Amino acid sequence: MLEGKIIKFYREQQEIKQKDLGEGICSTTHISKIERGLTEVSKETIHLLSERLGIHMEKEIENYKSIDSLLKEWHESIIKKLQNKADSIKKRLEGFHLLQIQDFYRTYTLILSRYHLFSGENQHAKRLIEEMEMWSGLSPYEQNMLLHINGIYHMRVNHDYFKAISVLKKISLDAYSNRECFYDLAVAYHSIHSNVLAYFYANKALQFFVEMRSFSRMIESEMLMLLQLEQSDDSNVESKEYQRLIDMAEAYELEHQRALLHHNYAYHQLRSGEFKSASELYKKSVNTRQPQDPNYLGSLEGYINALTKEGRTSKDELLQIIEEGLTLSQKTENKTFYHFFTLHKLNVNEDKKGYFEYLEDKAYPHFQEMGYVLPMEHYGVLLFDYYMEKGDVGKANVYARGLMEKFRKNNQFV
Repeated sequence: MLEGKIIKFYREQQEIKQKDLGEGICSTTHISKIERGLTEVSKETIHLLSERLGIHMEKEIENYKSIDSLLKEWHESIIKKLQNKADSIKKRLEGFHLLQIQDFYRTYTLILSRYHLFSGENQHAKRLIEEMEMWSGLSPYEQNMLLHINGIYHMRVNHDYFKAISVLKKISLDAYSNRECFYDLAVAYHSIHSNVLAYFYANKALQFFVEMRSFSRMIESEMLMLLQLEQSDDSNVESKEYQRLIDMAEAYELEHQRALLHHNYAYHQLRSGEFKSASELYKKSVNTRQPQDPNYLGSLEGYINALTKEGRTSKDELLQIIEEGLTLSQKTENKTFYHFFTLHKLNVNEDKKGYFEYLEDKAYPHFQEMGYVLPMEHYGVLLFDYYMEKGDVGKANVYARGLMEKFRKNNQFV
């Protein structure tokens, strides 16, 4: 009986004993049965108990039903990446005392941890994850949602993509119907340069987001699929595919997705040697974002890279943009982009010796530690060529061994 749950919650919250609550109304035994839903109870008794607790029962029942509905809506808004809606629902939920009732507490905490990860509040998410890992008697749904949250945390915060994949692969969709986890698997596989599996899971995520009619997540999934095709050896991605998605993002006023598309289209043009077009697209992405946006530094770095390769921007102008990147990466404690911008500075200053010393001593070890496959491969080749050019075969072989691991197969030839 819902009334009993509500009475028990407010009684315990106000630290009132059962015998004191029931004094002059009903026995302690009857209070116990009411709270456990084991007996029929008159409206008059419920009214008297509610009055003693200082609550309006009909309003509390209405609140209970509202919380249940709002929690589902909140989770969906996070899945669809609707930040304003998620913020608004969180604020509404915080106004309900009943949010702390046993029926809702675990669900609320699970979704709250997702909200913190979604909002970039990683320390808050970590604290909740540590609390949730101490829980016992989780339902199958709760177990699988916690797996999803842990997988996201390992990927986005720890940058441990192999651990993220291991955790996300344990999710049972029979108990947890949120197939958004396919997208997270796709991102994790993309991050370790496993293009086939990244494409496979991005396609499965796309089907889920189509069913949800989440246009922003549909665009993100298609964009991730394009990236996999682009990085394959027989890539034949046409510019019109990016333009189609950009037009869709503009039609639905999806600024974040449009900035991502400009960024990825810029990289496509960069790989194709279209440096002028790449710099213009990176600039559009930079202009769409705020400096505090985690993706701002990535687009700014791409802009510098394209301008440098185009060769038409003055050294002073390039160094000015690089200093912006260095300052911002220091302010946000982003070591990865601090290394990138430092390498750009050394390159623009034509300090080849300083460039390779910094790359070997600082940047490359960081990329190894973080598990960044593409930078490791790219800079591994540069370091190999550098030491071969110097005639230091021993040093060159250190990087050659790392590159050869990519092609090592478990074949059984004689």
